[in-house]
Amino acid sequence: MAVTGCNFVRFTRHGLQSIRAYWNGLGDKFEVRRQALKLRYWDERHEHEPGMLFDHSYESIKALPGLGIYELRLDDDIGGQTNIRVLFLDPPSDWVPEKVHARPLRVVWVLEAMPKRRDEWTRNDITRFKGARLLIQQRFYT
Repeated sequence: MAVTGCNFVRFTRHGLQSIRAYWNGLGDKFEVRRQALKLRYWDERHEHEPGMLFDHSYESIKALPGLGIYELRLDDDIGGQTNIRVLFLDPPSDWVPEKVHARPLRVVWVLEAMPKRRDEWTRNDITRFKGARLLIQQRFYT
C-alpha cells in the first residue's frame, strides 16, 4: 500500500505509553492509533469538503495560544472509553529538522491519547504539554 497524505505522523514515546495506560485490548490500542494516523491529512483539512479526508473535529488548546498544540476529538467508543482526545503538535514552519531526523514529509507529533474526564485542562496537563513540546523542539529541531 502506498503512503498517502501530506504529513508523517510520529508518536512520542509517552504518547504510545498513554495509549497503553487507558486501553487494555490490543485491538483497542490499534484503533486509537489508527484514528490518530488520520493526522497525515492535517495540512489538507481545508482543501476538501468537511468529513471527506479528515473526519474528526479538532481545536487548539486555549490555554496554550500560539504553541501549535491541538486536541483531536474522537467521537467513537473505543474499549469502553468515550470522549477521547488525541493531543498533537503541529510544529511551526520556522523549526528546521536536524539532518539526522529529516523526513521527506513534514512531521506532526502525537503527544498523548486519553479519554478527557473534565471540561478544562488541569495545570498539570498544561505543564506536561509544554514540556513535551520543548523536548521535541530540543531533540529533533535546530
